[in-house]
Amino acid sequence: MFKYRLNPININSYMEFGSIRGGKNGNIRNTYAVKFGGASEGAENEINDLLKYLSKDMREGKIYYKYIDSLHINSDCMSIKTAYENFENTGHIDILKTNISESELVGAIKEIENLLHKYKKNLTDTIQKNIMVKLLYWLCENFSDVKIDGDRNIKVVAKNIDKESEIYFFVFLNLLGMDVCLLQYSKDTDILKDYFYTKRIGDYIEDNLVLKPYEIPESTKSKDIKKQIPTAQNEEGRVRISLASTRRKDRDNKAIKTEASAANSNISNTGGAAKTAVSSAGTNMPRSGIKTDRELSYIELAKLSTSIVMIAIYDNRQKMLGTGSGIMIGKDGFILTNNHVIRGGYYFEVRIEDDERIYKTDEVIKYNQYLDLAIIRIPRVLSPLRLFDGREKLVRGQNVVAIGSPLGLFNSVSDGIISGFRNIDNVDMIQFSAPISPGSSGGAVLNMFGEVIGISTAGFSEGQNINLAVPYDAIYGFAKSFIR
Repeated sequence: MFKYRLNPININSYMEFGSIRGGKNGNIRNTYAVKFGGASEGAENEINDLLKYLSKDMREGKIYYKYIDSLHINSDCMSIKTAYENFENTGHIDILKTNISESELVGAIKEIENLLHKYKKNLTDTIQKNIMVKLLYWLCENFSDVKIDGDRNIKVVAKNIDKESEIYFFVFLNLLGMDVCLLQYSKDTDILKDYFYTKRIGDYIEDNLVLKPYEIPESTKSKDIKKQIPTAQNEEGRVRISLASTRRKDRDNKAIKTEASAANSNISNTGGAAKTAVSSAGTNMPRSGIKTDRELSYIELAKLSTSIVMIAIYDNRQKMLGTGSGIMIGKDGFILTNNHVIRGGYYFEVRIEDDERIYKTDEVIKYNQYLDLAIIRIPRVLSPLRLFDGREKLVRGQNVVAIGSPLGLFNSVSDGIISGFRNIDNVDMIQFSAPISPGSSGGAVLNMFGEVIGISTAGFSEGQNINLAVPYDAIYGFAKSFIR
């Protein structure tokens, strides 16, 4: 378990916060909690330079970066309340088990409780419980898709935070080892003011700066997009397979050869039933509402292609870089795809079946390079597909249907089975046999009731119908705030 030393040096500029890395000495790691008050004349450009820098470092795998635009409560938090009550009674807590050690989380909870007792006036057990449930809920909502440990530098940025519980939340994140930067250019608060190192930049201004939280990378060189799994031989001659090395490479037109087989691959095989890929953030997945009294025919399943889109990716010179697929997940214009599909794009054009209009957007809502997931948004009301609710385990041999746009062939439908369950670079994957090709990435893998059980993500360039999908529970953990 790491111990954290707060603000060992003063941070006096935005870029200093971006470039500083908390050094480690044994089990002690430096962390930073910084507030920048007010704004200078060039604040908008300077802040966007910071956000661009952090985005670049995250793409290169140097850090994990999170911009938190707002904090809301979208459920009754019953599972979080139960978890916190259990902590009060036993000293143990059972949320985010795959993302953070219990000892780290318990330690941070106790420190926050100490701060509440020290600074919160008229604190009662009920008030403390309500605040702690909020903090744990927000932690699950925003960090269920990232490993929180002392080995990874996590940078968190937010703006103009003045609500008491929200201030405590960002302190909570710092106690978990994250570096926190609050851009208080419009307003500030004295809540826990001694905890943060505060640098006054200038006068307070109106909250009208145009910030770009996640920079879209410069263009790369590809046509039809499908992530191929690279392989390499280790010293014993066994095949080592890695998704991370794919993410570090620019896309191009050359297929990466693979020589993997079940006999010599050291990909973890979890057996006949699916293993949970990502904790669903301490909450139960909502029921899909799909009728399960009978399986749909292939003709009926093919009709669901109206909720699958084709995405064309363009650079800043209006040159098309490639095509991929996407899944409607939120009626308010939210489309799920792969991070490697949109990576390199300056803007995107989205085509929907039975709709002659082409929807142009540069709105990237969220992305995660480790799960290889991203969400874009278009100005249209959508008919989202239902996400499988995990009511029963997926099994090998189960029939599936894949819908996507391979090689730009809009919304092609293919069928196959679940071939296995793999773990690659600590990411759980569904292996399936339904044929896909470059351009299919971001498409839907459906069960026979028409529910999304995965998103087509990767395939082996040599090896017939050996394809991988990020599973439904990882999708839910990543996108649940947008599923409507």
